[in-house]
Amino acid sequence: MKALVDRLSSELSSRYQQYLEVFHVGLWSETGDIEFRCTFALQNREPRDFTIKVPAVTGESDSEREFLIIVVFEEIEHMIDMGIAEQQGQMN
Repeated sequence: MKALVDRLSSELSSRYQQYLEVFHVGLWSETGDIEFRCTFALQNREPRDFTIKVPAVTGESDSEREFLIIVVFEEIEHMIDMGIAEQQGQMN
């Protein structure tokens, strides 16, 4: 699971390298949940920290966990896109 998180983090970081100063996704397991603790900072902006929690029972098989991680990274990408759109709206 960690290997997939690391690979997708690297891919996302590369795709948005012109916008991001900081990008990190940490994987945690706590009280029946899998937590994706995320931080990103767009250039010259304050870091944004957030946690996406998913019940651990949601990903019992390898394929379910892989799907879960992909969906979480789609949400992270959406949040980065929203941050970029916000930033560009403030520049206009």
